[in-house]
Amino acid sequence: MKVLIGMCLMAASLGAQDSTKTSPPPAANQARKPAANAGIPKDAVETSPGSYRWTDKDGKVWFYRQTPFGLRRWPAEAEEPGKAAAQKSQAAGERITAVEQGDDSVRFVESTPFGKRSWTRKKSDLDENEKRIWETQQKGAPAPAAAKTDAQKADKE
Repeated sequence: MKVLIGMCLMAASLGAQDSTKTSPPPAANQARKPAANAGIPKDAVETSPGSYRWTDKDGKVWFYRQTPFGLRRWPAEAEEPGKAAAQKSQAAGERITAVEQGDDSVRFVESTPFGKRSWTRKKSDLDENEKRIWETQQKGAPAPAAAKTDAQKADKE
């Protein structure tokens, strides 16, 4: 019985096929042409492997980068990856304070959304960001408390 039903279904499916094949319209047959700006311009300068810089006829600078998902293009005025990292480290420096501990060590305290984080480093072992933060703190160090109160008294009088 199962064999009979199976044969009937196969016969019905073969009979349902259209014997005349129609071809799609000629426009659909042709492969889509890529957009004019889909590739890297020939006069673009390679700045690093897979990254290019190009100036168009209007003088506007464009960056191109080959990614695993295709070619990416953005104007030079937009945020560049290198600038973003520099701004991020600068913003991190604004959240970090440095306090001297002893003669040869510095204690850093960073305010994060999850609370305060602190660490101690020897002055000789400071990295670039920590040195910058430490120097900034030294230049902008507040006046001693006694001098501050004297100045405040003079302002009030």
